[in-house]
Amino acid sequence: MMLAFLVDQVQQAACQLFQAVLAKVGSKKRLWEKIRNFFASIQFDSMERLYKAILYGYRIEKIVFFDDTS
Repeated sequence: MMLAFLVDQVQQAACQLFQAVLAKVGSKKRLWEKIRNFFASIQFDSMERLYKAILYGYRIEKIVFFDDTS
């Protein structure tokens, strides 16, 4: 767990995208709330895409229903 914490702290200190997102949101608490909300509703390919969605916004083109028989 300490190794995961270290990696997270290094990433936060070195990643300019993370720092820009944090500056936009204002606090780590609000950032983690946004990340949790995104994880609950949208599937992302990477953390980079997630951060860019928070920083620049996003648009959902089409909703796909899994129970659609057509």
